[in-house]
Amino acid sequence: MNRMATIRSEFTKIITLRSVWIITFILLAVGLFFHYQSAVGFLESLKSIDENGMHWEYRRPINAELDFYSTIGTAIFNPGILFPLLGATIAGAEFRTGQLGVSLLAVPSRTQMVISKIIATIIYTLGIGITYTIMSLITAYFMIKDWRPEFLWSPQVYIKISGGIFFLVAITLITLGFTLITRRTLLGILIMGGFIGVTMSQAIASFAPAVDAWTPISAARNLLLQEAQLPDMGPLFSSSNLMGGMVLMLWLIGVLIISLILLKRRDAR
Repeated sequence: MNRMATIRSEFTKIITLRSVWIITFILLAVGLFFHYQSAVGFLESLKSIDENGMHWEYRRPINAELDFYSTIGTAIFNPGILFPLLGATIAGAEFRTGQLGVSLLAVPSRTQMVISKIIATIIYTLGIGITYTIMSLITAYFMIKDWRPEFLWSPQVYIKISGGIFFLVAITLITLGFTLITRRTLLGILIMGGFIGVTMSQAIASFAPAVDAWTPISAARNLLLQEAQLPDMGPLFSSSNLMGGMVLMLWLIGVLIISLILLKRRDAR
């Protein structure tokens, strides 16, 4: 079976899983909810804007333009932490239904099979990401149409959205990799759930921010949510945007390589 046929086969397996469609519906519904909440919150804060472009939030003046860009990133990041469910479900189907052995009969090369599954997962996740992009642009338009509509064409908006889509794809693939390594859907979810818990609770960042910066969810938070000139309005960030993106990429590459190596060495059960 050639590469394109293998990718097509893996994509077909993804879209024929009822559990994938259920999770997709949940991700879209949650994404729509967070985008709506972000827009409502930002519009409320604009009521206090002054002639210097500052509005009041958390009992202090905040640059409204920078807050707008940060809000775009937050609207993608918040629902994005549920995307591990998608990656774990896609990978776990091979082991949950005993499909792996059948897949290897059709595609004897495990390397080709895993790479095709990764590409198919990227394509599917990008489909959801495009929907999130549309949500973000519509939300952004309604947030600023009566204030500064020209901001909609600012490069920062598209940088935030692009970073958000990268996060969605990366976190899905990292979870897919962990699930292939552990061969258990639940374990893939629990591992990522642990990283999410560590980031949200600031369990490591509170005493070792340099270590926290190397965890995947914290890296994504550092990439998407901070603005260099915007004062921290929540837990402190543990690295720069650039380092956050690099760490997330390293996790993505590292976990997928390890999953490929282990899958090649294990039997097809």
